[in-house]
Amino acid sequence: MRNLLRMGVACALLGMLTVSINCERLLDHNSAFSDSQALVADAVDLQGTIVTPHMETAVTRGKNVLWCGTFQLAWNEICSLLGEDIRFSDPSRDAAALNRKSFTGTQLDDASYVAVAGFVRDDVHGQIRKALDEKFGGPARPSLIPEETLTPRSQDIVAYAYLFKTLEFPDPFERLDRALVFADRRVASFGMGPYKPGHFKMYPQVVVLAYEGDGDFVVELKTKAENDRVILAKVQPGGTLQQTVADVLVRLSASQAEQASPGDILVVPKLDFDISRCYRELEGRNLIVDNPGIAQDSQILSAIQGIRFQMDEKGIRLKSESHVAIGCSAQYEPMPRHVMVFDQPFLIMLIRQEARQPYLALWVADPELLVPY
Repeated sequence: MRNLLRMGVACALLGMLTVSINCERLLDHNSAFSDSQALVADAVDLQGTIVTPHMETAVTRGKNVLWCGTFQLAWNEICSLLGEDIRFSDPSRDAAALNRKSFTGTQLDDASYVAVAGFVRDDVHGQIRKALDEKFGGPARPSLIPEETLTPRSQDIVAYAYLFKTLEFPDPFERLDRALVFADRRVASFGMGPYKPGHFKMYPQVVVLAYEGDGDFVVELKTKAENDRVILAKVQPGGTLQQTVADVLVRLSASQAEQASPGDILVVPKLDFDISRCYRELEGRNLIVDNPGIAQDSQILSAIQGIRFQMDEKGIRLKSESHVAIGCSAQYEPMPRHVMVFDQPFLIMLIRQEARQPYLALWVADPELLVPY
């Protein structure tokens, strides 16, 4: 239980440092993020944001839906290690979606990520640290490699993924002084306001891919990374995040791109957050495996993802980590979903089925009637 609590704390503390932007000069990856007032939160505490391990999650009116591929990368590595998909003794829609492996490392450049899975007997924790050091060197400062005490048996499994990206705009956009009103809230923004001669150097990095009016358009913001695209689409969503993405990609395939021109206006809200998500819906589930080399009492002990993201007039910075730890089911102590402690005044009521009134009601506000310890 202590291990799981420690992992929860690790979620909440992921990535709280600061800034620079050129990867080659970074002291560590956290320093890529500029001094800011980032939203640092556990996903469970967010009222308006759904953090999902896959893109088949429904788009709900008035809710953000956040997905990053690191959890899928870690999941894929476990499937490769097992030689089969991850299955549970009770059905899971999330597992079914993750087993479709709609995202893989082939959709990333090799230099930007690490994904490792292995058995404890093969020193998987050492493998993870070695892979990070070989790929990123000192700047990679992982926060979510699970503690070794969480998976003490030689046959236990750990999977881990790490992704880091910095995408700089060739010329910084304007930091717009006037607040942007988004969903009745005043927010900071960047882009190109009313015409200025200085906008000419920005026009080549704004590509209009589709424009049906100010309520329906798709733009691409060009960065120094030639093989990474930044697409922003103001469109009606599909039923799921996956469908929304697919609809926009269809439009891109048929688009007639044009460069922004004098008089064009671009206003983009800034984003700055550091969110952790413990996938409790996957934790504690018993695995069903055909592979005789895998412990038959295995279950997911810990499934965690952290996403640090910043977008402003200079560019985009992303750091994300995920891990999945699989071990003996006897070790797992589920975190309470409901904490119900009657340590404040409360009501006791006794009532018959179908009755309109109770036959006893007691409001307890003083310990006088309580049994002393």
